[in-house]
Amino acid sequence: MQEYLCKFYQRIYNSDTVRSVYFSPDGNTLASGSDDESIRLWDVKTGQQKAKLYGHSGCINSVCISPDGNTLAFGSDDKSIRLWDVKTGQQKAKLDGHDDAIISVCFSPDENTLASGSDDKSIRLWDVKTGQQKAKLDGHSDRVWSVSFSPDGNTLASGSDDMSIRLWDVKTGQQKAKLDGHSDTVRSVCFSPDGNTLASGSDDESIRLWNLKNAKEISTIDKKYYDILSQLKAQLFQNNLLPFSNYQILVITQQILLEALGTLILQGEFINHQGKDLKPLFKSKGSCFLEDLEKK
Repeated sequence: MQEYLCKFYQRIYNSDTVRSVYFSPDGNTLASGSDDESIRLWDVKTGQQKAKLYGHSGCINSVCISPDGNTLAFGSDDKSIRLWDVKTGQQKAKLDGHDDAIISVCFSPDENTLASGSDDKSIRLWDVKTGQQKAKLDGHSDRVWSVSFSPDGNTLASGSDDMSIRLWDVKTGQQKAKLDGHSDTVRSVCFSPDGNTLASGSDDESIRLWNLKNAKEISTIDKKYYDILSQLKAQLFQNNLLPFSNYQILVITQQILLEALGTLILQGEFINHQGKDLKPLFKSKGSCFLEDLEKK
């Protein structure tokens, strides 16, 4: 398998930076968009180029293939979106309306709608059959890097340079929610298969998960306790719950050596080789468990 992939990679190349790639639903074709303004279709099994399509006059930033595998959509620096017939390689439509580069394009699950995000800070919804603009979604205060439809097609998510994620009602074009949490550009958004969770990737070097039922971030265990500690930090010292100013490191070695004097313990199970729970011992030495503080 590795040898096959190496040969495949050697065969597939563009003459400039490749900004976007996308597999066809059947997995047999790979589409790529490049800074050389070309669109290329590749046979995944042989690694051979099947077609090379020209039409754009700017870098190709985003590529998407419709769920039925028949239509290609490309967004470009030339401010246009072009739709291509996968089988014939012929251009089907040119969608104009954005005032700046198209950064992201995405088909709805039913293939009838195409969403596009742009440097002009807007999101547009297009009727794939007629090529007409159906809606213009305004709300972001900076370029839109990513757009993604929910599995049922009713919600569109977008990520932007303004550090926010927005959820849109596809039917009405109204903003349903604004998700804040990232501290830098949100470059990518993606729905889980069940549509209940959204993942986002950012320049702040984090990936965040969002519960779409309540439009809130799903905190990891570590983050949850970090937040608790931040909220209770002042109270901890004001109320003298941790009376020791110098915290020693908890040390567990092969010798019977336990140092837990005044230690702040995040969470965990502490069972010795005899099956004895050591938490009471730690607490008697002045240790404090954040698990206990959360309950309080």
